[in-house]
Amino acid sequence: MRAFYVEADWAPTAGYKVSKREEDTKRALRGNSIFKNIRGAVTDRPNPTPKADEVLLKVGAAGICGTDAHLLRKDDDNYTRYDGHSKYPIITGHEFSGTVVEVGSAVKNLKAGDLVAVESMNWCGECDACRRGMFNQCRNLEEPGLTYDGGFAEFSVIKEKHCYLLNDLKNYYGDDVSALEQGAMIEPVGVAYNGLFVCGGLQRPGGHAAVFGAGPVGLAAVALLRTSGVGKLFCFETTPERQQLAKDLGADYVVDPTKFEEGGAAEYLLDMTNGQGIRIFAECAGANPATYPVMEGSIEIGGKTCQIGHRVGKTPVDMYKFMWNAARISGSNGQSGCGIYPDVINLMAAGRIDMRKAITGRVSLEKIQDGLDASSKGAAGKILVSTMYK
Repeated sequence: MRAFYVEADWAPTAGYKVSKREEDTKRALRGNSIFKNIRGAVTDRPNPTPKADEVLLKVGAAGICGTDAHLLRKDDDNYTRYDGHSKYPIITGHEFSGTVVEVGSAVKNLKAGDLVAVESMNWCGECDACRRGMFNQCRNLEEPGLTYDGGFAEFSVIKEKHCYLLNDLKNYYGDDVSALEQGAMIEPVGVAYNGLFVCGGLQRPGGHAAVFGAGPVGLAAVALLRTSGVGKLFCFETTPERQQLAKDLGADYVVDPTKFEEGGAAEYLLDMTNGQGIRIFAECAGANPATYPVMEGSIEIGGKTCQIGHRVGKTPVDMYKFMWNAARISGSNGQSGCGIYPDVINLMAAGRIDMRKAITGRVSLEKIQDGLDASSKGAAGKILVSTMYK
């Protein structure tokens, strides 16, 4: 089969203490401290064979995440700039859907011909975190496209328990392509869903909301907040192309945060909400030094900040502002477990959200580098890769 295969050299940086798990499994907790000379190309790979509890998928569509582009970037010493959980060599791609073509002997609930979306945070169900229901914090976490072969390929094998049926989407849209494309978008939507509802605890409609960043996860947050019944919905984004996408997904007010002087963005939010402030912030930009002062100055009494965007390094926060307003900051990572995928699928299959509006490019697997290059420029929404595209 054809696949985008990424290789790298195992070369821990000076001063980095390699853990026993890293040494034993040859996977890195922090990729940029271990993997050097990373390189990727579309090439021929052996067709995978499903184990007893796995299914073989014909990959339908796979989304290019910022992670996929970022891990191929190198620093001055040729180490990957991706600082997360990773193992190489590997077929990358962790946001994908597919059609079941073969099932293992122990598979009970899936059959050939089913359309499925793949959960990218593969929890074990046995560690302390999983036993507490905190699946995204699994101590034995596996991730397709990062720790085992993923979706930038013609075929992929996935455990049955990490596959979710998309047949309702096919029934709603009437064709496989729409269902598979929406299915590939469930992962980034799930990231926003986990941050807003599972970790953030958003429940009551009517409060005003603001989203920082209109990348794929930020756009998903806009769509989810719109359908959850917020009052005024603001989105801060610097790129004109993404500003329009935020409007298309339901933001009432889309503004460029760079147009404000210091303190101006918080004053703008207070003015636009008649002094009430923002009940729920979704920080999807990872631009914490710039966004937290805005939140400190405009959060509603009892308001919440959901930290969804990833950022390396420390963030200075004036905690007194949050304490005075009895406000809360919640951290979030991933999108697994907790009924997230079924809920997102239900929203899509009911027409409440249509994340195809966030798709700005479709490329064939053979031309995946074009998609990676476009994604790296920061103006795209979601770019999908598939063998069904020419």
